[in-house]
Amino acid sequence: MTDSLTYVFCLVKGFRRPSTRGLAADITRGLDVRVLPAGEQLWIIVASVPARDYNEAALARGLQDLDWVGRQAMVHESVVEHFLSAPALLPMQLFTLFTSDERALDHVARDRRRIERILSRIESRVEWGLRLTFDESAARSAARGTAKARESGTAYLARKRDVLDVNRTRLADARVQANRLYAVMARAATEARRRTATEAQGTPGSRVLLDAAFLVPSRRSGAFRSTLRTHARGLAGSGLTVSLTGPWPPYNFIDSRTPSRRSRSVS
Repeated sequence: MTDSLTYVFCLVKGFRRPSTRGLAADITRGLDVRVLPAGEQLWIIVASVPARDYNEAALARGLQDLDWVGRQAMVHESVVEHFLSAPALLPMQLFTLFTSDERALDHVARDRRRIERILSRIESRVEWGLRLTFDESAARSAARGTAKARESGTAYLARKRDVLDVNRTRLADARVQANRLYAVMARAATEARRRTATEAQGTPGSRVLLDAAFLVPSRRSGAFRSTLRTHARGLAGSGLTVSLTGPWPPYNFIDSRTPSRRSRSVS
């Protein structure tokens, strides 16, 4: 039985061998990140990890510990983002493991055609994340106005009704604004994906009305941000908060089967 496994972080496409210079030990937590040539300008970024800590049983235990998973995810993402400037970067799922470097290379070789299609689609592109949040409490406060501390029961109920009506109206308007902004930003991107599951999870006092990812040519990132700034000005005073994050590797624009979720060859 092997003492170590090959952990795959990402695939990188480029004429030159990617450099791991700058990956400090505090980022990699002591892992020796290596570059495996996979032929035809393709490189696999890997590290050897102890089998006792990453075998099936160890992973099953570790996945129950959110702190441990969080630390692993931070290392994984830090290593992947180190290669963000590469011509094309294909991030792997967390805990993509093979029994050896040879098994990882063999898997990539067998899946080369599909990998090339994905790389071609994301080449010279980065991901930007956009979130629009509606502050319900602020809307309610604005609707209350300057009501007197003392009021009759009838006046109190009428004011409560008005607050609810105004809040519903503002929420409906905010949803329209969110949909419009998504459409505008999608036109400024190569691809766009909306995470409706996140939007459906309302939290007390705040609602995420838009949670989207955009695939944008790297050279157009400045124009993309400028477009957002221009359209975000029109949202002032609407109770909407705009949050843009990135640039990121194109996590949301790759096939989740590349190479596979928690891949681990056992042969």
